[in-house]
Amino acid sequence: MDPIFSMTGSANIVKSCDIADLNIDITSVNGRFLEINFKISDSLRHLEPRLREMFQEHLKRGKIDCYITLSQNLKSSLKVDEIALEQLSVALKTIEKRMSRISINALEILNYPGIQVQDEKIQSKIDELVLDCLSEAIEKLTTSRKHEGEKLKAAIQSRLALIENELITVEKCLSELVHKEREKIKAKIAEFVSDIDPSRIEQEVALAAQKADIREEYDRLEAHIKEVRNILHTGGICGKRLDFMMQEFNREANTLASKASSLNITKVAVELKVLIEQMREQVQNIE
Repeated sequence: MDPIFSMTGSANIVKSCDIADLNIDITSVNGRFLEINFKISDSLRHLEPRLREMFQEHLKRGKIDCYITLSQNLKSSLKVDEIALEQLSVALKTIEKRMSRISINALEILNYPGIQVQDEKIQSKIDELVLDCLSEAIEKLTTSRKHEGEKLKAAIQSRLALIENELITVEKCLSELVHKEREKIKAKIAEFVSDIDPSRIEQEVALAAQKADIREEYDRLEAHIKEVRNILHTGGICGKRLDFMMQEFNREANTLASKASSLNITKVAVELKVLIEQMREQVQNIE
């Protein structure tokens, strides 16, 4: 039995060391497929393919937003790309000739893409820090999604129990409903037709009663309950299978409502549709 994971979760990791301060925030919501969005600094952009792979190794569905903020300590050697700085200086002089009152400070120049050059050894340490912290953050996210998945599983199981209670009412009415339907049809035929072959009446009554019989819908709803419980017990990546089962539940509930020939069955059908919709809302969040 594997755990069930929700697609909703979050994780945060904050690490400080001698070269940099790092903050990683991850949020996850439901989605049809696995969609990963990064918001990271240019100095870490080269890591994005590896970061994406790390998510794909652990997650299968959901919309993931990952924010990575890096503040490098000034005491770590800071270098400037002289060629890029010269090109930027030429560009600024050209702009100043055409536009007056332009002010720009040294910090803004340093933050311009390509001006800062990272020492290879320091960059390697930063890359290792980011990868280690993201691995820890993904583990926390997975744990968060697992806890949410347990809550969703419990909510669905409670709705299944309520559906079973409603089906008890249906079961009690099954034989009585068919008998009442037969008598009702016989009375209608007798009211309008007096001279007709009794065997013909029985054929028509049997056909009409069969159309009003809800035994088949009752049996299928019972089977769907067992199947959903089996899926929940097996666990794993089961969101799409459960979503399909919710469609099957809805189909039977709609048929039951259309065949309902008594107020009690109509009430049951309405209640079933409410419970099924509540389950469907929970299922939408399961991976």
